[in-house]
Amino acid sequence: AVACGVFALTTASIHAAKVKTEDELIADLASPKEDEVASTMLKLEKQFPTSPKTIAAVKKYLGDNRAKVRRKAARVIGVLHAEVTSEEIKTICALLKASDSREIMDGLIALRGLKAVEALPEITPLLNHATPNVIRDACRTVAKLGNKEHVALIEPLLKHADAKVQKDAQDAIFE
Repeated sequence: AVACGVFALTTASIHAAKVKTEDELIADLASPKEDEVASTMLKLEKQFPTSPKTIAAVKKYLGDNRAKVRRKAARVIGVLHAEVTSEEIKTICALLKASDSREIMDGLIALRGLKAVEALPEITPLLNHATPNVIRDACRTVAKLGNKEHVALIEPLLKHADAKVQKDAQDAIFE
């Protein structure tokens, strides 16, 4: 029984030692490895969601030259509903011009979590994108940020060839 107790204490100590502080995680964002940076952003999002220090650190990566890093930074900022400047919204909107549809969708998802009404002129053209999933995310984002005047832009999607696009258009109109 004593051996089990010692083992449990040792195991607990090891696990406690593995938990990094906010400052240590922020320092890890400087890694050249994009997977490590993205993983660290997720840890910061989960462990320090209301910390101004975390939000400020993640914002620095919105315009990173690594797609995975800037996508994750935008998603985290959106999930945390962070206050953003017009310049930061413009930086997130740059994701909407990417050739990779996943990057576009991450930008749309991020903007949905922010008070980014000013981004609507960048978002509405995506209602005509070639990729159905981009159209669907654009519908959801316009529904979240837009108003009744945007219904006319979504209505044609009720007849889209993709049934999922039709459903998201219907949900967006009646939201």
